[in-house]
Amino acid sequence: MRLGSTVALAAAAALLVSLAMLLVSLPVADMHEQETRRMFMEWKAMYRKIYALAGEEECRYAVFKETRRRVARAMAAGVRSSSALNGFSATTIEELQWREKSYEQETRRMFVGWKAKYGKTYRDLGKEKCRYRLFMGNRGVVIVRLKAAAGRNVYGLNQFGDLTNEEVRQRCYLEIEDRELSARCQAAVLDLDSDPVQERLIR
Repeated sequence: MRLGSTVALAAAAALLVSLAMLLVSLPVADMHEQETRRMFMEWKAMYRKIYALAGEEECRYAVFKETRRRVARAMAAGVRSSSALNGFSATTIEELQWREKSYEQETRRMFVGWKAKYGKTYRDLGKEKCRYRLFMGNRGVVIVRLKAAAGRNVYGLNQFGDLTNEEVRQRCYLEIEDRELSARCQAAVLDLDSDPVQERLIR
């Protein structure tokens, strides 16, 4: 009989502990939800996200919350690269994959037109693939600059669109030595001590 009473008391004690932990965890979970909701509102304002329908916003919030969990897990595991919320934090992986494919196709078309415009030819397929990757990266820089400019300035790729910063510097330094800096180089090298991102762009 005593054994049964002991077991019953132990079970009751365990139940009380479980209830206490549940009561503590509920406010914590609620606080986490409130914090995530606040972060979502700030994120929308930062990236100027507007959702016309309440249903879409709730869906995007759910994706954002999951992204936040994934980022927190990555940071806890010591993974620092890409462990941050960004403009795509409410976008699904499937959407990102589709956008990447669409972006790649559009960039490839632009590269073909750009080569024709500036008479660019490459000695082999390997070099063309390498230059295309540089072109794609430079296009990404232009897109970032255009977004930051918000219509105040117009940026675009010039004939240096498939070059590295160092290659642009070398080509324009030759003109500097001849004391004849072309308009293209003037646009590409606005300030030799400035952000190197500027060096591939024209305004």
